[in-house]
Amino acid sequence: MPDKLAVFDLDGTLCDAGTLAVSAATIAALDHLKATGVLPVVASGRSYYEVKDLLELLDLHTFILANGCYIVYHDQVIQNYQFPTAAIEDVLAVATAHHDAVGFFNQRGFAISEMTPLTRQHVARMRVTNVPIDRYYYRHAPVNFLNLYMTGEKDAAYQARFKDQLSILRYAPDAVDVMPTTVSKASGILKIKARLHQPSAPVYVFGDQNNDLSMFDLADYGIAMRQSSAPLKQKAAYVATSAHGVLEGLKHYQLIK
Repeated sequence: MPDKLAVFDLDGTLCDAGTLAVSAATIAALDHLKATGVLPVVASGRSYYEVKDLLELLDLHTFILANGCYIVYHDQVIQNYQFPTAAIEDVLAVATAHHDAVGFFNQRGFAISEMTPLTRQHVARMRVTNVPIDRYYYRHAPVNFLNLYMTGEKDAAYQARFKDQLSILRYAPDAVDVMPTTVSKASGILKIKARLHQPSAPVYVFGDQNNDLSMFDLADYGIAMRQSSAPLKQKAAYVATSAHGVLEGLKHYQLIK
């Protein structure tokens, strides 16, 4: 059984932001971790349909997706959270009043409520094409989590409106994740650790944005990428100084040579 966990965010951490490309050196580092008693785990806001090919390339069978809504341990689904319809409609009503678009996501696909300038900007930066528009997607498909497409000055208003109900975390200049307060990347790590039956196994976490904050609160060692958000850097045990933050952090903690 592995005696350590190395948990990696994808966009801006294991992969370049907006792409799912991984360097040959990173692939070799993950292979080394597997061979030396370290369990590599992906923890991403992305959904399975987006990262299936990447997970196969990396030969990873344990992962946390949709920011903790969907968790797989050794190819077994151990959590697939469903966002309540009433909560979705509450968010949709507030977003409509503020002229903001909503994204609905599950592990097989997604839709957005409407195409706005911010939504168009976001999907272009994320290199997403063929965006389905369906305001009532949630009525005929399960939803794990939501996105709101808006600028930062609106964050406080939404956080106040849904205080103690929903977690609203910015992961991009034009988008936030909307999650239940009981679900996070950190809660996913705890569920995986419970399966390991090694509660004292040290956890190394690699991330770059505020949706990684919960993981850094839990981690024994939090490694922030060079371009990370200021709040994440404040929580980090180590902040990378190069563009190859994952490799730099693994070497710093002697997990690879």
